[in-house]
Amino acid sequence: MQQKSAFTLIELLVVIAIIAILAAILFPVFATAREKARQAQSLSYVKQIGMAVAMYVQDWETYPLSSSPSSQQPRTRWPDGLFPYTKNTAIFRAPGALSDTFLKPFATMPTALYGGYGYNYQYLGNSRFPFAATDADITAPAETIAIADTLGCSYDSKVLNVGNYVIDPPIPSNRGSRPQTPGDGFYGAPNTAECSGAAGCRAIPAERHSKMVTIGFADGHAKAMRLSVMDDFNRDGIADNGWWNGNGDPAKR
Repeated sequence: MQQKSAFTLIELLVVIAIIAILAAILFPVFATAREKARQAQSLSYVKQIGMAVAMYVQDWETYPLSSSPSSQQPRTRWPDGLFPYTKNTAIFRAPGALSDTFLKPFATMPTALYGGYGYNYQYLGNSRFPFAATDADITAPAETIAIADTLGCSYDSKVLNVGNYVIDPPIPSNRGSRPQTPGDGFYGAPNTAECSGAAGCRAIPAERHSKMVTIGFADGHAKAMRLSVMDDFNRDGIADNGWWNGNGDPAKR
């Protein structure tokens, strides 16, 4: 009678060990590839949004407001103003952002949600002042952040979905935007009843992809930058608003 061949226990353990080693080598590679794909997708999205901002300015000669007054119902925000130029709601949801980021609805499409990309409201269009920058105000559009990945405001109380459609510069604007004290942001001053946290009340850009922030500029181009670079235009180690203020001027608030 012919004896059937079979794996020995040692052979089986060797195969399992080889598979485990290969998995340990390949999983980080797959994770990196997935992250690069998200970064590329995000770069495509913010480029389209940045181009929509540029077209909006061409048509209206001003930049969109961050939102309409809270008394207006339904309330509109900058994605509503740009949607006619993109005809696409999906690009307003930042790849890699947490699912609870996507809770803001389009005014005319309540089932379509957005979040994770923030608007440079302090210099381009703030409904709280209110003001909207004109095309002439932005003398350096290629060096002016319009849209970027955002974490929203930092809340120690774990309140979600706050400020997740805006971004704040490192130093509050003198333009007349509401905050005036370093550390203040869209929802006021840190350590108040409104908010607190490591970033104060700043709606801070998110280094969401390989420790980079995906940014769309006022002239329509897009690229990824580190937050430290965004906050230091002339790279002298001192925070400034050079990439934010529309003029590429690190001395201007």
